[in-house]
Amino acid sequence: MKKFIIILVAVAVIGALIFSGCTKATTTTTQGQTSTTTKTTSTTLEAPHKVLKIGSVIGLNSPAGIETKKWLDLFAKLINEQGGWKIGADTYDVDMIIYDSQSDPSKGKSYLEKLVLQDGVKFIIGGLGPTGNPATDAEVTEPNKVIVLGLDLVGNSADPNLQYYYTPDGMFFCSGYVYVICNDMQAKGMKTYASLKSDDMGGHFMDGVINKAWAVAAPNVQYTETVFYAADTSDFGPVATKLMSLDPDVIDCTYTGAGAALYNALYDAGYKGIILPSLDPTIFEPIRTHCGNAFMEGWETITTDPKDYPNQPQEILDLIDAYIAEYGEWQSLGCTWSAPWFFLKDAIDNTQSVDVEVIKAYLDNAPHPIVLMSGSGQFFARPEAGNYRTISGSATIYTAIMRDGKLVPDKLVTSKDNYLSAIMGADLVEVYKAYWEEYGYPTFPAGEISIFKFSDLGIIGQD
Repeated sequence: MKKFIIILVAVAVIGALIFSGCTKATTTTTQGQTSTTTKTTSTTLEAPHKVLKIGSVIGLNSPAGIETKKWLDLFAKLINEQGGWKIGADTYDVDMIIYDSQSDPSKGKSYLEKLVLQDGVKFIIGGLGPTGNPATDAEVTEPNKVIVLGLDLVGNSADPNLQYYYTPDGMFFCSGYVYVICNDMQAKGMKTYASLKSDDMGGHFMDGVINKAWAVAAPNVQYTETVFYAADTSDFGPVATKLMSLDPDVIDCTYTGAGAALYNALYDAGYKGIILPSLDPTIFEPIRTHCGNAFMEGWETITTDPKDYPNQPQEILDLIDAYIAEYGEWQSLGCTWSAPWFFLKDAIDNTQSVDVEVIKAYLDNAPHPIVLMSGSGQFFARPEAGNYRTISGSATIYTAIMRDGKLVPDKLVTSKDNYLSAIMGADLVEVYKAYWEEYGYPTFPAGEISIFKFSDLGIIGQD
């Protein structure tokens, strides 16, 4: 009998704990002081978390690749530390699987196959895309119905046969800032420009894009020549000599990918004109050290540092703080390449689904602009390629001018600027006009004042 009573008491105690909750001692540390608090927690069993695998193939042999990885790792960590991602009826932990391609397309495809065929990833984001060529990526991703949000340096992502490929950092609608800067050069009285680009697929593609921008935005500035350099160039002295022989007022190095050695060689060769530098802000300090501030005065490029952007939403300021807390010294280089994450997150949050076909349907008819580290961005269709799905991204960005050794934000280039200038530059106004008349004109974020207008395309009543 005594044993039976003991069992009843034990059952009662356990029952009381189950229905009233239990107390848990937790230790917290604040400014070096440790305290113990008592916290009451419910014992209601939470459904086990599911895992959402997101993959990326990045060349970690470059500063941009390293910074992109840091952002992707941070996005996953923040979600997981906040208790997971509530999607529909389930909660997911994010498993960010990142492989280092060393910027080698063959390694990129091998790792892409591993992500899709072994890891079971259904969403791939970030960087240049696994191989740098959407058609090559698609050999793996399309038959397996894997969504890729990457970059297109060769211009074939708009192929209507690609059903699962999107370019948040799409190069087609990216050149509005080039038009703005070229127009500035003309307004400053520049008469000639030469271009420098890498002698590879990306360099030749961007040379065509940028030369179109010069022709449209600065018709009074004469093009002399493009000098192409080999990717393994370390001694830029001969390159600088060739550029000097062309005697240009402006040297356009946008998207060259060259480091500070190029600019230092131009300084050593005696160049006195304006240089439009590449997009990597890490080059400026070694140039300043070698050449001094006066050599860089008046250079124009873009700033991809969201800390320089006015009126940033709190969610972006919080991400900047989180980056600094996680990694220490602030670096802005990866901010632009983080765009694919925001497009994917927006789609998942708004559909409350991780089903590939549901996400695809949402992205194919992207309903609104979204917040990015660089401001706002949105997807557009590509009717000139026969593709009426919204697949190519555009984002706001600021042009900036070197003043006394500092890169100072100058003009806001909006998504609308990027969109309309690309259509003008490619002589596609009639194609897009027919598309807009059938499908409707796009909307843009309220409050953003664009430089380019629909009226610049001869279309009245849409601004």
